[in-house]
Amino acid sequence: MLETLNDFGRSLGSIWTLLSLLVICAPAAIAVHEFTAYRMNQYSHGGVDYGCKSNMVNFEARSVNANVVTRRCVLLSMGEVSVDRMRELISNKAGSILITIPENSSTLTQDEIDSWNEVEQVLMEEAIDTSVYFTYEKPELLKIYHEVRTGLNNDHAATAAAALGNVFHSNGYQIVTYGSAPAPIKSSLFAIQGKMLIQSRETNPCIGIVAHFDSYGISPHLARSSNSNGSGVAALLEIARLLSKLFNKSGNTPKYDIVFLLSGGGKLNYLASKLWLDKKYSTDAADMLNDVEFVLCLDSIGNEGFNFHVTKTPKQGTAAYKMLRAMEQAANLLYPNISINVAPKKVNLKNPLFSWHHEVFTVKRLSAGTLSNFPSHNTLGRLNSLDSAVDEDRLYQHTHIVAEAIARYVSDLEDPDVFILNDDLVPNKNLLIRTIDYLGKTERSASLLNRYSSVVINIEQTLSKYATEVIVSELKASKAGSRIPVLRSV
Repeated sequence: MLETLNDFGRSLGSIWTLLSLLVICAPAAIAVHEFTAYRMNQYSHGGVDYGCKSNMVNFEARSVNANVVTRRCVLLSMGEVSVDRMRELISNKAGSILITIPENSSTLTQDEIDSWNEVEQVLMEEAIDTSVYFTYEKPELLKIYHEVRTGLNNDHAATAAAALGNVFHSNGYQIVTYGSAPAPIKSSLFAIQGKMLIQSRETNPCIGIVAHFDSYGISPHLARSSNSNGSGVAALLEIARLLSKLFNKSGNTPKYDIVFLLSGGGKLNYLASKLWLDKKYSTDAADMLNDVEFVLCLDSIGNEGFNFHVTKTPKQGTAAYKMLRAMEQAANLLYPNISINVAPKKVNLKNPLFSWHHEVFTVKRLSAGTLSNFPSHNTLGRLNSLDSAVDEDRLYQHTHIVAEAIARYVSDLEDPDVFILNDDLVPNKNLLIRTIDYLGKTERSASLLNRYSSVVINIEQTLSKYATEVIVSELKASKAGSRIPVLRSV
């Protein structure tokens, strides 16, 4: 039994709370409550450690308003978390911090979500000696939380007799973890590509449609990233379905090949896309990239806002201008109330971190842009564990606009009053919702994925229905050229 529990602890960071009613000279009454908890991310980047450096917990439980938190396990609800409070607890040498989070983030107020987004963003950029864990709110755990919060504080009793009296009239909780120390993970990244080819000639101009599929948050197991970037994946797969019908429809003559790419490591500086490009340029496939006219990246398009991020404002006669024009025409035809905001931002070559997905392609001298509902790359909440809200109507509308725009682009259609995707060539809202629902419930942090992970297999199988030559590439970064964090197990 103990071996089984230890194995479970190594894999998930199992948290136990021990309820002890005996302290000194009384018969013992011990109850054990087991909760699954998830440790905060720990990673190295550029030789510098970030995140949670400690993992073991064996401390008495205290509430956040306790007089003494040194070498105690502090229990907090998500609503009690703030940057200042976390830094205060860490500064006061709290032994560990256990944060309870709701299973349904829709119960949180916007102020609580904004506060949490700020906490998550700040903590992931610091090295923390205190062990930090997260667990979902359960009735039994909430009962313990409220008992700890309302219980007597024995740390500063006036006398030893008073402290002893307090102990016998209150419940004492010991928070304990079991498991071995975390070890570095050597995980692979994956890129799933497919093609849609016209048969008129051997070489054709080409456009790329790209989305990253991994999630990221303060703890790998908690990250869902429904909008960022489950929405991009759902839209890409639905666009592939529609374009496959267009390519096979009698009388249609698209003039471009299309390459689809779904890559991992999007939250890790888009590393899989970078490695995929490097691999293509080092092989005979470089000829295919030379035919690429434009690369459109889909990143978080499931909520209000439609921003076209590019390195510079598109000029007439360029591929970026042609794509922008196609999207504007599609939006005017389909949803006149939706406007597309052009957001130019130069690539900072001195900064090794990319702001947007398209920059990976831009530095390879490929014309590219990113569609996103986020107006800026550093918008608070773009990378967070609470990303579970997707506006189904907005996702449908944005997918419809992009699909029509790409169809117009590959058909060289300029008439602003003519539809390409009509009749049955419209997005299937139920398919979009099912895909988002699946991705939002599936763990897909880069450190948790392998070749046989369900999300990798399902994306491969779905894309294979619509595209040809679907290939899953397993990519590994060399130490010298890698900028991927070395993730460690929880």
